[in-house]
Amino acid sequence: MKKIALVLTVLAVTSLTACSKYKNATYEDQKRQNFANTINSTSPTLRASIITEKMVEELSLTEVQKNKVAFINEDFSTRYNILAASNNPKINKRDEFIKLTREKDGELKKILNNSQITKWHTISELFWEEFRII
Repeated sequence: MKKIALVLTVLAVTSLTACSKYKNATYEDQKRQNFANTINSTSPTLRASIITEKMVEELSLTEVQKNKVAFINEDFSTRYNILAASNNPKINKRDEFIKLTREKDGELKKILNNSQITKWHTISELFWEEFRII
């Protein structure tokens, strides 16, 4: 009887642990998918426009800066979509997204002054967290 109780206890604990891990994995997968759906449900032009308006509002961009930043944001958003849609197994998407983001940051540094860049880095972290929820 004790052996049966012990075996049942071990099975119950094992089952609960497995279910817990499955639930957590499923939640993380679902979270990633929701983010991808949010990004993919907006056009590159719309995303670029949202980001540009946020930058104009927060960084007090001049008209010249606004036009250049709008072009960069449009280009980045379009290239982001192309990369996100790629099914090429030879491409490490994470590395490519990082490379693309660094390239965009380098272009922004040519347009924005140091205080605007610093402020944008701070704002963009919060902005992307907010945008993921949209």
